[in-house]
Amino acid sequence: MNIPEPLTQIGHVLFGFISTLAVLTHPILPVISAALFVLYELDEEWCLSDEAYEEIREYLYGVTAALGYLLVTSVRVVLPWL
Repeated sequence: MNIPEPLTQIGHVLFGFISTLAVLTHPILPVISAALFVLYELDEEWCLSDEAYEEIREYLYGVTAALGYLLVTSVRVVLPWL
């Protein structure tokens, strides 16, 4: 299956973002999804030589964006005048 590169990049970022927001449901879900993602990417690297570090970096961009979002929204809940 040949998916265009920009779509896979957006998919990795969105998966990182959404899987990090899963912490609102249960604290273990982001850990499980991150571990599964890294295992999948390392398996893909081993079988296809696909440069997994780039895809893991895209995933971490999504994680960082979600953590920033959670930080900003939690500060606004605690300090509503900001």
